[in-house]
Amino acid sequence: MLKPLVVMPALFLALTASAAEWTPVFNASLSGGQYFFLKQRGSLGGNAALNAAGMAKLSERWSVMPLYSVSYRGTKGVDEGVGAGTLFQQQMDHALSVTGIRRIGASTWRLKPSAGYKREFLKETRDETWGKGLFDYEKISVGLEAENMYKDPFSWRVGLDAFRVRFPNYSSLESQSGVDPFGSPLGRELASKNVLDTFNWQLSASGSRPWPYADPKFVFQGSYSFLYKDFLDQRLVDATGQFQNTGRRDFLQTIAGSIGRPIPLRVFGQAGRLDLNMGLNFSYNLSNQNTFDATFAKLLEDSYSYWTIGAGPAATLSWGGVKTPSWTSASLRWSRQSYMGRLVQDGDGVYGGATQRHDRYAFALAYGYPIAPQFTMTARANFLWATSNHKYQKGYTYDYRAANYLIGVSYEY
Repeated sequence: MLKPLVVMPALFLALTASAAEWTPVFNASLSGGQYFFLKQRGSLGGNAALNAAGMAKLSERWSVMPLYSVSYRGTKGVDEGVGAGTLFQQQMDHALSVTGIRRIGASTWRLKPSAGYKREFLKETRDETWGKGLFDYEKISVGLEAENMYKDPFSWRVGLDAFRVRFPNYSSLESQSGVDPFGSPLGRELASKNVLDTFNWQLSASGSRPWPYADPKFVFQGSYSFLYKDFLDQRLVDATGQFQNTGRRDFLQTIAGSIGRPIPLRVFGQAGRLDLNMGLNFSYNLSNQNTFDATFAKLLEDSYSYWTIGAGPAATLSWGGVKTPSWTSASLRWSRQSYMGRLVQDGDGVYGGATQRHDRYAFALAYGYPIAPQFTMTARANFLWATSNHKYQKGYTYDYRAANYLIGVSYEY
């Protein structure tokens, strides 16, 4: 099972060795901290990450950019779905990608074909074996992007990607039993074996623009993506709780934009800069899947369709050396997810007439200080407040507080 992880570094080294001109990029980080959920505290844990990349110039027209990354996380992040309250969770992932860059004549256009492989391992308990996690997955992807670098670093991009996501160890409890307590076939959406496996197509477009163009004072950025997800082994559920022959299909559209304002200034008698940013995003997921609640004999139509909106400001203050500055940052983010057909339940599980709504407020603080050439000491703190109008929280918590802190060091070459 772990053979691809042995092949990845070897392939990365082979690509770098064959390059006519090679410019390496290397960064790594190591940190430790703790995670808090409601009134509980997680174990002290450590995080580590390493990225090795570079640009290999093969000719005047062609370059290739390989990237290999590995990360380990022993401290849970607050930005994940943590309603189940799992306080100890470890994650490790390996990813390899190769991107070609083709210059189109003397123009500012470039074509970028790419291919990648990612393997993620997830341990939900201390005694779980790496590679045996229920939600371990692998992702295989290919893509093509066209980029117009009309005024470096500003550009316009459009891309098309196809990728397959597979959960090799996942098998739902429903699929193992196959029948309900009365001996009838299960008709719930998770009753098949490989219900999480998907094949995906994604179309994306993004761009950035300075204003005024000749003497920029603001930076505008925007993006749009359309993602089609085909669930390979998840059939639709009807009003009787039985399967239909049609499979689940999801269509996710996302629009995001931001405006940034860099402000040169003096900090502690040194040249510095304040970067202000305000972002906004909206996404809409249209799914044809339903949910049948056998306990209340109720069909929840359109239960996987939802829209999400998010907004918030961020600020970063940096000063000192251009290559190794000191910096501090803060951000605040609000998001709301509203389901189209998933109804709320009270504390006893009785359904109401309103649909579910979940709000999240995230606040982050960070600080970095250079301690040696290429080395920066970092400190981070993250806070999350989650609320919901859904009050049935017997198996999952929707109203909670979570926080974590991380202190460590990073290296860049």
